[in-house]
Amino acid sequence: MNMVYIASPLRGDYNTNIKNAVEYCRLAGAQGVLPLAPHIIFSQWCNDTIPEQREKGLQLGLALLEKVDELWVMGTTFSQGMQGEVAFAMEHKIPIFFVSHPHDPAYYPVSADENRLLTSLDCTPESRQESYEGQFVVLRHEHIRQEYRTPRNQIWTVTHGPGCRPNYAHSDTIHLTHPVDGDRMVVGRGDVWGVPTLKTMDCIRQAYPEFDAALQPAAEPEGELCR
Repeated sequence: MNMVYIASPLRGDYNTNIKNAVEYCRLAGAQGVLPLAPHIIFSQWCNDTIPEQREKGLQLGLALLEKVDELWVMGTTFSQGMQGEVAFAMEHKIPIFFVSHPHDPAYYPVSADENRLLTSLDCTPESRQESYEGQFVVLRHEHIRQEYRTPRNQIWTVTHGPGCRPNYAHSDTIHLTHPVDGDRMVVGRGDVWGVPTLKTMDCIRQAYPEFDAALQPAAEPEGELCR
């Protein structure tokens, strides 16, 4: 069972934010993960309104974050503490998932099979500044329906679109084709994590044999094509 760090705001409407953290943990636990929210744990003895205790709570939170398998960032409002948690996770190469609708478990980053969903850690860091045209990309999990949400369905080929270039001018749209199924979709450049690393592609091939077959070069025809 994966341990998941639940990051959400605390300051502001304190009581509501605590209730939200409890609800997020309840929903995440129902998805089969072990959710850990620092608000629920450390607020029992660290008063967020007292600077020394708040700092202690933040330190304890980062110590907890270092032990988990994933970081889930809940909502679209990122507090200073959440920004610190994201930076810490990036530095320590902890997979980060952004959950834009935290009250709806359909948006939770839980794979439909036994394989972990892909994140920016599975992409080459410099690829976000490159052209995507003709390359494989990793689609963010929230753009895949819950029942189809697997790493297999996160790998797509970019065919064309103005958003292929990082310095696009008028539209960020890119056109995708799935290498195995041939399905097509149009998303924004920001809806993909980047270009998967060679290691990631090797893992995909091992986990999904049909994917490996689809990526094999076409066999040379026997004999002459023209007579």
